[in-house]
Amino acid sequence: MDIEYDALVGLLTILAVGIFTPGPNNITAISHSAVHGARSNISLLIGMVIGFISVHLIIGSVIERIDDDSVFFSLLEWFGILFFVALGIIILRLPIERLSVDQEIKKLDFRHGIALQFINGKEWAFVSVMMIQFLDGFGGGLTGILLITSITTTAGLLSMIVWTFTGHQLMETLRDERKGTIMIRCLSGAIFIFAAAALFGMLF
Repeated sequence: MDIEYDALVGLLTILAVGIFTPGPNNITAISHSAVHGARSNISLLIGMVIGFISVHLIIGSVIERIDDDSVFFSLLEWFGILFFVALGIIILRLPIERLSVDQEIKKLDFRHGIALQFINGKEWAFVSVMMIQFLDGFGGGLTGILLITSITTTAGLLSMIVWTFTGHQLMETLRDERKGTIMIRCLSGAIFIFAAAALFGMLF
């Protein structure tokens, strides 16, 4: 099955933004490994993957059942664009000097990893936008849902492994006034470009 180039590029752009911006998953992975050691994250990451896949399947199944020509689907598309515009603004205003790692985190396992995905608002919003914007570009149906899920889950797991072992260094770079500002502006710029491209695609 052919995957549309624009859909693949758009999906990877969103993934990059999700991976490199602070959120419950990466902050938890960094904090937990810092306090309890990198090996303690194995069970936690397994749970994250299980929960991550579950969220994708739930959202993908809902989006697939909505008529593309319906008013509700159009509202969801606009929600996706406005979400990314708002996210870009929030990231630009992110107080990077305040970013820190929770040193009081208790030991967690796969159960906590699963539960975290269902209360992770950032993840639900990101996955919803991915499915709304790109499901058709990946062929639609269960095949499209599984393709998107496999790509995002693989990238998400690899990123959590990286955050586990190098998270402190990455956070220090982000907190650096010059380097952090550059990273924040690049991420925000990518988000705004994607939102503009999505808007152009909707209108024309």
